[in-house]
Formats: sequence, structure tokens, C-alpha cells
Amino acid sequence: MATFIADYLDTVDLQWREVDILVDEAVRVQESNEYLYNALCRSITVLIVAHMEGFVKGAVKNIISDYASVKFKELPISIKRTYCKKYLGFDEKAFPGYQDAIQCLMDDLEKTDDFKISPEPFISDRNKNPKPDVIGNIASRFGVGDIFKNLHESRFDKIFAMTSPQIKNALEVISVLTKRKVCDFPYRVRKNAYYTSPALYRGRSLWQTFLDDLNQKRHKIAHGNDFANATDINSLIDLKDKVRILQYSFLLIICSEICNTQIQ
Repeated sequence: MATFIADYLDTVDLQWREVDILVDEAVRVQESNEYLYNALCRSITVLIVAHMEGFVKGAVKNIISDYASVKFKELPISIKRTYCKKYLGFDEKAFPGYQDAIQCLMDDLEKTDDFKISPEPFISDRNKNPKPDVIGNIASRFGVGDIFKNLHESRFDKIFAMTSPQIKNALEVISVLTKRKVCDFPYRVRKNAYYTSPALYRGRSLWQTFLDDLNQKRHKIAHGNDFANATDINSLIDLKDKVRILQYSFLLIICSEICNTQIQ
């Protein structure tokens, strides 16, 4: 029986085909219809950001749907703690004894056999745009200290030194391997897969800078500040493929953390 997250990844593939249709049309009219070409490129940019935003929320919901079948006492500690914060809030300095209160809630819920977790506490209720701090905050709710440390100097960082064909090939490989790792539950994702062991970085990491630029492109278009087309179709194809790779890396790093956390 397929997992919820595996089924969701198939749905995500269909969503990206929508973008591919626009890409094909933009390539077709690139030399013959400048206005349509520019409109298509702007639309592609907005959709790329929208799909990244939707993926973060969708991946979280489906991971939690898979873990909802697990007894509370057998859940990874990070999932138990985050779920209990649903009742006390996420500000750990909100009141004295916050940590003790979280532990008491965990102890009480561990005594039940029929309690089912839900995804709400794991999804950020602040800025919806896929900004680095939003993605980092959501990953932290699964026990990931700083997802950009995991990405730094990992195999995913090497994407920025690749040619377009190499990026596309890397996407195909990571897609197949990721689906294979999450097709059954429990998932089979080893600790720090693809050299994602946390590594320190100075300033902004490559992926943080990438997301900064991506959101800026979307912002200029959405707020009417960019009627011209600043990004050509070949660059957008690379952008699309990099975002898809980032989606898989986000999923893998979270799964790596919760699959290899001792039950406490």
C-alpha cells in the first residue's frame, strides 16, 4: 500500500506538467510573438513560486498523515513536542515552566492508544511565501536545527555548478531515489542522506540566496513592478528544475531526521 507522501509526489509531478506546458509554448513563440512570450515567462515565474509554496505545505500534511497511524508514544520526539506546542504555543519563553508543561502533555498523550495527530502545528501560520525563514521554521518543527546547514556543502549544493543538462539529469535521479525511499512506511531514509550533515556557513547560503532571488522575482511580477520580462525561458527552465530539486531535498532532510530519531 502506497504511503500518503508517495501518492502526493505523483500529484506534484502532474502539477509541474502544467508549468511544462507553458514552457513549451514560450519556446514555440519566443521569436514570433514577443508579448505572448513575455507574458508566459512571467506566468511561469509565478507558478514556480506557487508550486514551491504549495509543496512545503502539502509535504508536511502528507508526512503527518503517514505518522497519524503511529501510537503517540512511538512517535519521534520532535513530532511529539511540536504537536504539544499546539496547545501551549511556540514561544518557549511564554511562561515559567513551559518545558515542564510540554513534558506533562507528552506524558499524558503517551498513555493513550487511539490519539491521532493532525498537521496544523507543523505548518507555519505566518508568511506563506517560501522564504528561507519560513522553510527553516517548518523544518525545525520536525527536529531539523537549520535546514540550510544541512543543504550547505551537500550534494544538493553542487547543483549550482552544473550545466542545464546536468541539472535535469540530477533531478531525474533524485526523483526516482526519493520516491523509492518513501514508498513504504516507515520510510527508508538514512541519516544525513546525500551528505546533508549540518555544516556551518557565513552570511547567506547558496540555497538561501536562491530563495531570496526567487521570491524577489515573484514579488516584482505580482506587485506590478516588472512588466518587462527579465528572465529568459532557458533560465526559467533551470529555475524550475532547481526548485524541484529543492522540494526533494526539503522532504529528504525532514525524513532523515524523523526516521533516525530515537523514541523518547
